[in-house]
Amino acid sequence: MNTDSTISSRPIFAAVSVVIVLVAGGIGAVVGASGQERAVAMDLLGVVSFQMTPVSMAAFGVVVTASVLALLFGLVSVASRYDDEAGERA
Repeated sequence: MNTDSTISSRPIFAAVSVVIVLVAGGIGAVVGASGQERAVAMDLLGVVSFQMTPVSMAAFGVVVTASVLALLFGLVSVASRYDDEAGERA
């Protein structure tokens, strides 16, 4: 009798992603709080300019980290679709 079952790892990846994003926000808050020049605006590629405060740096860390993780997980999802199709043909 075969009792093998498939368990999805998506909840684990989601939990790890949330932890990573929260850590990035915390690091951003620390960087914003310990910045030497508080009155100087930070330019991002000449497009966006914001003050280096704990809140803005935490938000920046959260947004960038969440965007990168979403891109990576999206690419893995697309690749897994093609991998499943190849496995069914073999």
